[in-house]
Amino acid sequence: MRVWVKAMIKYHEVLKIVNPMRETARVMGEKLNVVMSSLAEKQRMVREINAELDDLNANGARLVAQAKKLNDDIEDCGKKLVRAEKMIGGLEGEKVRWTETVADLTHQKEMLIGDCLVAAGMISYSGPFTAVYREELETEWRTNIKKFGIKVTQNVTMKKVLGDDVTIRKWGVAGLPSDNLSVENGIIMFGSRRWPLMIDP
Repeated sequence: MRVWVKAMIKYHEVLKIVNPMRETARVMGEKLNVVMSSLAEKQRMVREINAELDDLNANGARLVAQAKKLNDDIEDCGKKLVRAEKMIGGLEGEKVRWTETVADLTHQKEMLIGDCLVAAGMISYSGPFTAVYREELETEWRTNIKKFGIKVTQNVTMKKVLGDDVTIRKWGVAGLPSDNLSVENGIIMFGSRRWPLMIDP
């Protein structure tokens, strides 16, 4: 009996110490739960903010790349505009020459039939003749062509119609004399379909 009484007294004394501690632990546990709940909420908010920040960073990087591309495009367009202006400025000087060329080609087109008749006659018939007689033939053909109402260039010759300056220069380098008769003989040689009859001094 005495042992039980001592035990109960001891238990009572322990309870006086433990019960306040239990209450404190309970209160602290409730506070901990509140704090942990608040922490969980804050962590969730931080995750949302981090996700939004990641999206903003990604969008920012995309916008920076897009801005860089736009700046590059603007710079490229600026360079193209400068080149285009230079090209247009350079071509303005060609306008006069092109206009003159068109006018000259239009005139040549009107004279084409008559000029070709003179050149064809010289290719076909003038081979055996001297330079003086060839000039007389061209003069007579031009006169008769005009009588038939066909337009012909003033003082046109076979050399002007069929002669190529580069080819004639090559012939000269190869040893062909530069006189009119020799050049005409070369044009007849290379312009005839058949072997031409000609007298070459």
